[in-house]
Amino acid sequence: MATASNIVTSGRGSALPKSVRHRTIARAGIALGALLAAAIFVPSSLADWASVDHPRIAAEIAPWNASAAANAAAALDNPRRGDARALVRKALARDSTEVPAIELRALDLALSGKAAGARRLFGLSDELSRRSLPTRLWLIQDSVDHGDVEGALRNFDIALRTTTDAQPILFPVLAKASADPTLTVPLARMLESKSDWRLTFLEWAITNGSYLDGIAKLVAQMNDRRFIVGNGIDQQLIEKLADDGQFGLANLLNGRFGKIADGVADSNFANPSAHYPFGWGLVSDGMLTTERSSSGTSPMLRYSAAPARSGQVAAQLLMLRPGRYALATKTAAQAQGAAPYWTLSCAGRSGAQLVQLVQPLGAGVQAQTGFTVPTNCTAQWLTLRIRPSSDATPQSGAIASVAVLPG
Repeated sequence: MATASNIVTSGRGSALPKSVRHRTIARAGIALGALLAAAIFVPSSLADWASVDHPRIAAEIAPWNASAAANAAAALDNPRRGDARALVRKALARDSTEVPAIELRALDLALSGKAAGARRLFGLSDELSRRSLPTRLWLIQDSVDHGDVEGALRNFDIALRTTTDAQPILFPVLAKASADPTLTVPLARMLESKSDWRLTFLEWAITNGSYLDGIAKLVAQMNDRRFIVGNGIDQQLIEKLADDGQFGLANLLNGRFGKIADGVADSNFANPSAHYPFGWGLVSDGMLTTERSSSGTSPMLRYSAAPARSGQVAAQLLMLRPGRYALATKTAAQAQGAAPYWTLSCAGRSGAQLVQLVQPLGAGVQAQTGFTVPTNCTAQWLTLRIRPSSDATPQSGAIASVAVLPG
C-alpha cells in the first residue's frame, strides 16, 4: 500500500505546483498578448510606411485601418470612381470621424451636384478638425461663391494659422485679392490680427512683386503701425516701389508711415531717421565712403575716395512739383582732390538731368544755381558724385548742407 501510495503521490507530484502553473499561464498570456500586439503593430507600421508612396498596398496590409483606406481612395484622384467610393465606405465604417474620408465623400457629393449634402459633410469635417486644408479650401470657395467676404477671410486665416501647407496655395490668392479696392480694408483688418503668418505673407508679397501696388495700399490701411515699422515692412515696400518706378505710391506710403517728401530730407545730415529713398542712401565700400559726422556741434557729411576712384556716393529721391527752384550747398571743411558735384535728374525712364552743381572745395564756401522742374518730371534723384583725382592725392572733404529752395 505504501508503495502504491508513493507511486500515486509521485505521479501527482509530476504536475506543476499551483503557483508555478499561474506564472506559466501568465507568461503564456503575455506572450500571446505580445504576439497579438505584434500582429497589429507590425502591419500598421508597414501601412504607415507604405501610405506615402503606396497607399493601395497600405490599405491591403492593414485592412482595419480607416486612414489607410481613406488614403488609398484619395490616391485614385477621383472620388466618384466605384473603387474609391468602396474604400471611402470602408473607412467610414471603421471610423465615422475619419476626416479625409468625410472630405472625399463630401467632394463626391459636390461633384455630383448635391451641394447641400456636401456642405453638411464639410461642416462636419470643420467641427472635427480645424487643421484639414481640403475642408478649409472648400469652405473658402463656398464663401466666395455666396459673396461672404467675412467668411472667406475667416477661413483664410484659420488655414494659414493651422498649416504651413496653405501658404503656397493661399499667399498668391491673397496677393491678387489685394488689387481689388473693395477688399483693401477687409484684408487690412485681417492682417492686423496677431498671427504668425502675416509677416511671412507680406515679405513674400514684397519679394514676389507681382501685386506691389495692391500690397502697398493694403499696408497703408493697416493701423498696426508698430508691426509695420518695427519689421521694416514700410521701408521694404517703399524701396521696392521706387525701384519699380511707382514713385507716387512710394511717396503715399512714406506719408502714411513718415512724411510726404516735398524737399531734401535731412538737408544738414543731422537726422538718420529719414530712410532711403526719401532719405540719404550712402555708399561705403572701402574705396568710396560717405558717412554722417560732426565737428563740435555741427553735423556734416564726410566723403573720401581713393585717387582713381569715382562714382555716386549719396542719393535721395525728391518729389518736387513743377516749377522754378534753386539747388544750394555749403562746404563744411577744406577738401582735397577733385571737387565732387551734385546732380538733380528726373526719375524714371527719361532720366533727364535738370541741373549740376559743383561742391566748393573751401571751408564755409556756398554755391547755388537755379533750375526748372517740368510737368512730366514727377520725381527726381538728387545725387552726389565724386570725380577721379588728377594725381595720386586721396580725395576727402565734408559737406555742411544741401537744399532745394523755392524759385
